[in-house]
Amino acid sequence: MDAQNAKNEATRVTLVGMWLDLALGFGKIIGGVITQSFALVTDGIHSLTDVVTDIFVLIVAGRAHAAPDAEHQYGHGRFETLGTIAMGIVFFITSAILLYDSINRLRVSEPIPIPAFAGIVLALISIAAKEWIFQYTMRVARRLNSNLLKANAWHSRSDAISSIAVLVGIVAARQGYVWMDIVAAMFVALIIAKIGWELCADSLMELVDTAVPQQRRQQFEACILGVNGILGITDLRSRSSGGKIILDVRLLVNSHISVSEGHQLGETVSKSLIGQFSDISEVLVHIDPTHHHTEDGTPQSATQLPERAQVIQTIKSSWQNLLSEEAFASIDLHYLDGVIEVDLVINVDEFSPSLAENLQAAIAFVPYISRLRIFNKMYESKPDNKLV
Repeated sequence: MDAQNAKNEATRVTLVGMWLDLALGFGKIIGGVITQSFALVTDGIHSLTDVVTDIFVLIVAGRAHAAPDAEHQYGHGRFETLGTIAMGIVFFITSAILLYDSINRLRVSEPIPIPAFAGIVLALISIAAKEWIFQYTMRVARRLNSNLLKANAWHSRSDAISSIAVLVGIVAARQGYVWMDIVAAMFVALIIAKIGWELCADSLMELVDTAVPQQRRQQFEACILGVNGILGITDLRSRSSGGKIILDVRLLVNSHISVSEGHQLGETVSKSLIGQFSDISEVLVHIDPTHHHTEDGTPQSATQLPERAQVIQTIKSSWQNLLSEEAFASIDLHYLDGVIEVDLVINVDEFSPSLAENLQAAIAFVPYISRLRIFNKMYESKPDNKLV
């Protein structure tokens, strides 16, 4: 699903929840006043606070699903992470208010009015409605892999649990057990605090670039090593952004393959990972030749080797009396274990073993060239670029 469709679906489910919260909030407040249920009035206020969080989700989700731009080249996923932390803080504040209110109720000695039976009906409607919106939002959140929508879904579930507490309190109050209302409210407050802690903890781990669990890492490694041509994994690093995983992978390939083939192997690995794991958004691949690493996969401490321009100049100077400029078709350099192997393609009418020996002898004094392979270009299917 592309960013625009994800944004539209996140907006749609949040708007549905917001209008439902508005209806339930005003309905429970008015119904609580009529039925003389203070718990129902409080639950209505709780529902109206959900409207505020719904508006917050709309703003953050719209930003989080925006495409990458010049200032945010890795996308805007961290806006969702910050939004999830803010939602967790709202849960903590709501929990603290409920606990404070419950303690104050325990201190009040004045008689509490007995709620009317209609309060039970309103509580049941609220429970059913909030559970429905929880299930709807959670399905969308899982499809979009959105932690922010998951947080909002759990906020709806916490409201449903609050309505259950209200229901228990009203029933208990009508049976004479007024203290049950307070115990239920405190229980709900602790549940809300637990949800807030889990949301903040997960998002904080994302902000500090915590790696994926070892089991997920092993799944990624198995997928990578399943690509034909990949000889090993030098390093695999992971981090999350907006509920999506970003991987940095260093892959071992045959030292003598071309740059384009190494690039193609990297593209194949990237497509395999993103195709197999829906929560991976980006794979950054670095190709390492096998000869640049020891048997345990650590980088070799190779000596400093000259750059290509210097190597080419040295070779041409050594061969200026043996080959003309037009004879050079191409030169490929392989930087391996502190030395360079040279693949030379020449374009001459007559090629002899003596010419090969003379070319080899001419560069024998160059300490960093370990091997010379010579190929005679017999024909070409299309014009070739000259060596620069």
